[in-house]
Amino acid sequence: MAIQIRSNQIKLADDFTFSGQVQVPTPSAGSDAATKAYVDAALPDSFDGGDGIVITDGAGTDTIAVDLATDPGLQFTSNKLDLKLSDSSLFKDSQGVRAKLKTESGGSLSVDVNGIYIADAAISNAKLANSSISGKALGQNLDALTAGEGISMSSYNGSAAVSDLTVQLDGATLAKSASGLKVANGGVDTTQLANQAVSVAKLGVYPARIGYDGDGSQTVFSIANSTLATGWEDGYLAFRNGMLLERVASSPSGQDQYTVAQSGANIAITFGSAPATGDRINVIAILVDAP
Repeated sequence: MAIQIRSNQIKLADDFTFSGQVQVPTPSAGSDAATKAYVDAALPDSFDGGDGIVITDGAGTDTIAVDLATDPGLQFTSNKLDLKLSDSSLFKDSQGVRAKLKTESGGSLSVDVNGIYIADAAISNAKLANSSISGKALGQNLDALTAGEGISMSSYNGSAAVSDLTVQLDGATLAKSASGLKVANGGVDTTQLANQAVSVAKLGVYPARIGYDGDGSQTVFSIANSTLATGWEDGYLAFRNGMLLERVASSPSGQDQYTVAQSGANIAITFGSAPATGDRINVIAILVDAP
């Protein structure tokens, strides 16, 4: 065994096996001996592939790659990962020359600088499932619809809009207006009304008999809180001591003539002169207000 000692080093010329540990200080220069802890700290952790990432251990160089499936929907183009769609073509716009990808001629799916989109007018019958509406496959017309029983319209099967749908009217009883369906002016007469179809309660009139006693000075006798319907003056019959008196339009004369008129909230029965004391005045009337 040869041991050489120089001014700045001890050189061992042969190989030695040490039973203990050979320790050196923590290296601080490139020429210092390295320790295991120093080497471990300097080396990065190992990489493991996963979720489609494959690491291939090569001779001196490891390769990290994307593991694409058979017939994948992704591909690498010019070292960039993009969508793999059939029938690729080029187009030019404000962004320059770029690839426009689509599934077929006419394009269902396209991709541009903003991402993937459905091309205009791309969805056709061929892209829809074989479904139906009311038993009719998509793309087929519906069963024809025709009108009847007072309804008029052109035949309709779903292929075009109906613009002439209307209600057929004879124009006599019912009529149409801008606001909708209505009863025609003068459209309801005795033909439309059954016998006794309208009750007294529905008419809103009430028969009444009102009695007064003369005092020799009173000429006006009132039916309180009543309304005189226009044209109903003959519905007020005045009797003096059982004798029917004469109604006149105006200027009654004596005790045997009277007028009927609205006076405020009352109906006024006015005589030409005051019935005598003890005379009994009875008025039989058809009132439009409940007595």
